[in-house]
Amino acid sequence: MQHQRIDQQSQQLHLCIAKKLLAHPDMMEAVTARLHQRYQDKLMGYGSYLHWQAILAEFPHPENFIAAITASDSTTTRLRRATIFTGILNEKERSDCLAAPSQ
Repeated sequence: MQHQRIDQQSQQLHLCIAKKLLAHPDMMEAVTARLHQRYQDKLMGYGSYLHWQAILAEFPHPENFIAAITASDSTTTRLRRATIFTGILNEKERSDCLAAPSQ
């Protein structure tokens, strides 16, 4: 039950992250660099790397990007636990996001 709650919070946070990135597309360069660096540093496997690339590829299509980053399938849920989107939300944005009703 605890894991389900954590996964729901992560999904909510990633929705807020997606909205912020769409409002500030210049932030995507750092996200892409972080993805490549984590893969080069062997902090993620090739499958995870490809899945994150597929999510990032949807960025030019806002609805698809939001759907991809918040998908509830087991692979995306697992990926969100070790997100590449660290540092996108500040603490206030993070707490506001978690306090907001699920969207």
